[in-house]
Amino acid sequence: LLPSLYAWFNILSNWSPYGPDATSNIKVAVASDDKGITIDDTEFNMGETVIEGLEANTTIGWVFTDTTEEAIDGVYSGDYYAALIMPEDFTEDMVSFLADEMEHPEITYYTNEKKNAIAPKITDKAKTAVQQTVNTQFISTLIKSCMQVSDGLIDSSVLEEETGSSNVIDMLIGKLEEADADLAVYENLLDSLMSVSGNAASTTNQFSAVYPDMKSAITSGQSAMGNLQNVTGTGLASLGTISKGLSATFGGISNALGSIAKALDTSNGNLSQLSATLASANISLSGTKDAITDMRGVIGGRLERLNQMKGEEGYEILSKLLAHDPEEIGSFMASPVEIETEAVYEVDTYGSSMAPFYTVLALWVGGLILVSILKQEVDRDKEVPDFTPTSAYFGRILLFLIIGLIQGAIVCAGDIILLKVQCLHPVKFILAGMLTSFVYVNLIFALASTFKHMGKALAVLLVILQIPGSSGTYPIEMMPEFFQKLHPLLPFSYSISAMRECIAGYYHHTYRSSLGKLLVFLLVALFIGLVLRPLLMNLNHLFDVRLAETDLMICETDS
Repeated sequence: LLPSLYAWFNILSNWSPYGPDATSNIKVAVASDDKGITIDDTEFNMGETVIEGLEANTTIGWVFTDTTEEAIDGVYSGDYYAALIMPEDFTEDMVSFLADEMEHPEITYYTNEKKNAIAPKITDKAKTAVQQTVNTQFISTLIKSCMQVSDGLIDSSVLEEETGSSNVIDMLIGKLEEADADLAVYENLLDSLMSVSGNAASTTNQFSAVYPDMKSAITSGQSAMGNLQNVTGTGLASLGTISKGLSATFGGISNALGSIAKALDTSNGNLSQLSATLASANISLSGTKDAITDMRGVIGGRLERLNQMKGEEGYEILSKLLAHDPEEIGSFMASPVEIETEAVYEVDTYGSSMAPFYTVLALWVGGLILVSILKQEVDRDKEVPDFTPTSAYFGRILLFLIIGLIQGAIVCAGDIILLKVQCLHPVKFILAGMLTSFVYVNLIFALASTFKHMGKALAVLLVILQIPGSSGTYPIEMMPEFFQKLHPLLPFSYSISAMRECIAGYYHHTYRSSLGKLLVFLLVALFIGLVLRPLLMNLNHLFDVRLAETDLMICETDS
């Protein structure tokens, strides 16, 4: 039963060390000195955002301290395995790309590597998870904000209503062409007004004749300016400075026309009362005409560039991007790649994965226990006075093998029945355990009976080499080159391989192949016990006699 206890307690202690129920007991302190920043009356504090995100994370035992000093002191004292500290300028550095110099924001990570060997590996993953969370959240917020700004600059409802299309460039081209056409009409209107005002200055009769036409023209001009202001205030919002310049120009023209209209109403066709106003208006309209001419040139240049953009690949990507929801795009850009895990030979718990290693280790220990408490030599007495060394060898090893087979059955059956270790092929798992114990006992017994105390020491040395060299815990590729070369020469390697096939599923003939290779060590054991042992019997007997005289060790001197 002793080997069973060795295996079961080790498997149970390693049942789920990396699961959230276990890692949530690893305490990691978090503290923030972040002062945050204010942009357009909106406060941003990434330190607080990180803490809020970690509060919902239960994979680690996060402890949110009031001060950074408390968190750091806790790491030194051993109260916490690690600590994450966010400095005062954390948020400021996050948006430093908006300034002239970019600064990478840093989270200071403290880890206590003295307290435990494995804990730093777990907390390192927590550190990486925090870094990834911050990066993801920042990218998501940035993209979402940019999309919202773009959506505000280009009103989709206006786009559909005005152009019947969601194509941004087409909408802008249409609005600019419309503005250019209205400016051309009004340029002609200004020429007419300037001509009328110039002629009206000659005689009152001429002025009275054109007075009705002038009032009509001014009224039309005011209406046109109002329409153009409305266009620049909505559809052309994305053109920024152009939009503001046009809107201001149209507003100035409209105000000037309003003053002229008011003056005309007051004069009732009286040229003498209007001459000063007309002269002043003529100057304003001349300046406005020059401004409109310049504006038409700017619009022409923008139209040419927009038409060029329509044929560029980048515009197609941008137009499709802007057509999506900001929340959706922000989420996508923050994590564009999703990994879908397809488990091959899935094992439900870490304990089930470790069961083969601890089972074969327990069976080897069981063999060591047997050679430690049972005699390997057969005593000659009156009832059985004569037998060959081979008969003695097989007669004694049968007892060891029977107990070894029972050990193998108990350990493997207990793994399945008591611990509920995952096992797709339980019967073959037990058979693999019994065969493993059979081979191990043969090998250990051969070493102990042939080389005596030195053989027992060799059996202990073998288990020491097999723990790192059998790929029972870490992949053999991670081990030093010495163990990689030793791996195919160790019986543990093939016992573990066969048991893993039973636990997670078969691949072709791996199960039978592994057990077949394991049986090679049975041949090695028989060679040691049947060939080398008779040759060394006299030497071993002499050694035992001399050793017994020292009274330091128990030796088997009868044979």
